[in-house]
Amino acid sequence: MDTGKRRVSAFGTATYLLNAFGTLGILAMVVVVNLDVFGRALFNFPLPGVPEFVGLAIVAIVWAQAADTLRNKRFICSDVFFRGIATRRPRIGNLLSVIFDLNGLMITGIVFYFSVPLLKQSIERGFYRGTQGVFTIPVWPVKVIILIGCAALFIQFLLFLVSDLKKLFGRSGSASWN
Repeated sequence: MDTGKRRVSAFGTATYLLNAFGTLGILAMVVVVNLDVFGRALFNFPLPGVPEFVGLAIVAIVWAQAADTLRNKRFICSDVFFRGIATRRPRIGNLLSVIFDLNGLMITGIVFYFSVPLLKQSIERGFYRGTQGVFTIPVWPVKVIILIGCAALFIQFLLFLVSDLKKLFGRSGSASWN
């Protein structure tokens, strides 16, 4: 009997939890920005550090939610051209999916590779955003979130690549991006 629920892997749960973490980050941003706006309007007192917090939070949120977004096929892409080809020529669609997966792996791998020394540097040198004595926020937690999100995105691209290679070389089914 099919209950309509799909089985979620441990990795799927991990990407879902990262997405939920990103959603909490959005909620925190909403609260902080509203406190700042009301503080300015009602008390002529802005909340210190809001621009710094929001700037870092946006980066963390994007990376925290990227893997789950890809996993659920909601990644931003212009797929009108792809869908047309994949519908008429499924093998070419599968090949295009493999190429997309490989590009995603390569780009995500490069971002991860170059982010590791930036994390190390931000910890060793104590990088922060803000104005000393007014408001400062350390940068390293965001760098950690970037690396975790990047690793999860890399794994998701790898899972799609394996699936698309199986489809390309004889297994039935349509491409991951279809």
